[in-house]
Amino acid sequence: MIMGNETGKRAHQLFNSGWYCAESAFRALAEAGGRYRGDLQSIASGMCSGMSRTSGLCGAVSGSIMGIGLYAGRTKPSPDQEMDFPYALTQELLERFRERWGTTNCSKLTGCDFASPEGQRKFNQENIGQKCRDITDFAASVAADILRREGFALEDISRREQIKRHIAPCGLNCGKCLAFGGGEIQRLSRELGERLGPNFHAYADRLSAMNPVLEKYGAFRELLDYFASGECSGCRGKGCLFKACKVPACAAEHQVDFCYECGEFPCERHGMSGSLAERWQKNNEIMREKGLEAFYVLSADKPRYP
Repeated sequence: MIMGNETGKRAHQLFNSGWYCAESAFRALAEAGGRYRGDLQSIASGMCSGMSRTSGLCGAVSGSIMGIGLYAGRTKPSPDQEMDFPYALTQELLERFRERWGTTNCSKLTGCDFASPEGQRKFNQENIGQKCRDITDFAASVAADILRREGFALEDISRREQIKRHIAPCGLNCGKCLAFGGGEIQRLSRELGERLGPNFHAYADRLSAMNPVLEKYGAFRELLDYFASGECSGCRGKGCLFKACKVPACAAEHQVDFCYECGEFPCERHGMSGSLAERWQKNNEIMREKGLEAFYVLSADKPRYP
């Protein structure tokens, strides 16, 4: 069994859980840099099984190329940005993959023609999926190494540590908080501010004669800039912004990552009141029942402020 870096291990885990090669590699790379959203891996589905059973490029390679593009791809059309950079990273991935496996063709790697029922049966009967899992691990690991070398911030930590960075001991998703540095709110607020540009206030003044709501643009921009300035690293870092909360200190004292792991859960030491206390208990009960990974996936699609 090939086990590469943590991104590769995550791709291997995703493959084992039912995702296919391209989906697993792409999603693992997206998660490593905090860019996974909702069903993002679905855009890689057509690349699985050698480009949809056409004996094409290996899906693990396709998904890893898409992962490279997610970080190193162009954000503006030519001539503003050249393609040499993403091309070079992709070429290196292909070269290193061929050195290890001899080919990037799905049929040659597996010995199966997925377009035929016989090929599909062979894949299942001979447990060739184990080789594909190792290949997926390798491709995602190489892509992650290349991206990290080029300065892209992909975390090389275990999946549990990734989740802990976002999910507080109480079960709230710090990554979706307005104060979280690098979170959704900060990222989207910065993007909107950049799209509007530094001089939109002048246009808002002129256009307010047609739409009076634009008279409020100054206050809106002040709020937008505040949302874009989040620097908190979560309650495991600088500490919870809710000063009455006693959960992080209590969890550390009991040497647990989440309250549900404590033998005294539920207790009255949390320091929360009303709906927050209810969410604390419910979140930890869901984690205990469904598992940490499932809870994290569920929380990713829910608003932080219901």
